Formats: sequence, structure tokens, C-alpha cells
Amino acid sequence: MRVIAGIYKNRPLEFKKTKQIRPTKQIVKKSFFDTICPIINGAVFVDLFAGNGFIGIEAVSRGAKKVFFVDKDDTFIKKNLQNLNISNDKFEIYQMDVFNFLNLNVVENADIVYMDAPYSLKIDDLVVFLLKKLKKDAIVCVESNKVVENERVFKIKKFGNSILNYLR
Repeated sequence: MRVIAGIYKNRPLEFKKTKQIRPTKQIVKKSFFDTICPIINGAVFVDLFAGNGFIGIEAVSRGAKKVFFVDKDDTFIKKNLQNLNISNDKFEIYQMDVFNFLNLNVVENADIVYMDAPYSLKIDDLVVFLLKKLKKDAIVCVESNKVVENERVFKIKKFGNSILNYLR
């Protein structure tokens, strides 16, 4: 796996693939960043269920002002950030459960939130809770294996068994 674009373009990323960690496919990642390209520069970005950190690192590479990585296991997030020598002022890592993180009120200033929860996790209530916390014009993208049932969905992109659900 590599960074697709930006200042870290083509730099390699280390990863661990397990039942719990499923790296986002390059085509899915590219589609997501093509969609948010007009607003990523200078944005506050939150990577929920960050896994290996690929999405948040891509956001930093493409000009996000600050990225918040949230995952119970931050081993590969830290490893990749160190390998790329990304400045500490560009990110914060929260090694904790996403539900606990959302209660910290950090997410309220986010411009973009990417959520790639384990496909087995029921996320509908989490999505509703998250949307209540965000400012009005924030964009949420939920990577899932199903369409998110919510009236705030404005775009859906399918890639095999991966679906990107965009909400505002």
C-alpha cells in the first residue's frame, strides 16, 4: 500500500490485515478523496476506526490542517506516521473506543469525518449520534458493506462489497 497523492505521494505504508483490520482498497480511497478534494485543504479531519491510519495519512498528505486518528490499537498508525516523518502538530492519536472518543467533544470542529467500522458492527445509532455532534456543513463518509439508512445521505458509491455513504 502507498499514499496516492499529495506531499507523501508514492510513499509506502505498513499494514497488518486481520479480521478486525481491513485496509481500504486503493480504488475506494481514491474515489473518496476525489469527492472531497475541493474541501480537504485546511480541513479538520477525523479518521474513526482508523486501523492502519491510511485514510488519515492520505488526508494529511493532501493538505488537511489536522487529523484525529481514533482506534483501540494505534500500533501501525504510529509506525506509519513515524516512517513518513509527519509533524506532530498535524495529528492527534486517540487510542480508545470510538464511542468514548465521541463523548470527548473533539469531533465538533471536524469538517470531514471518515468512518470505517468493522462491517459486523451495527452503525446506525452511531451515525445518528455522530451527526448530532457535528457542525452543519461537515461531511461524513461511512465505508460499509451496506447502504446507510438515513435521510441525510446525499451520495452513495459502490465498489464490490464496499460502499461509501456520504452524509451531511
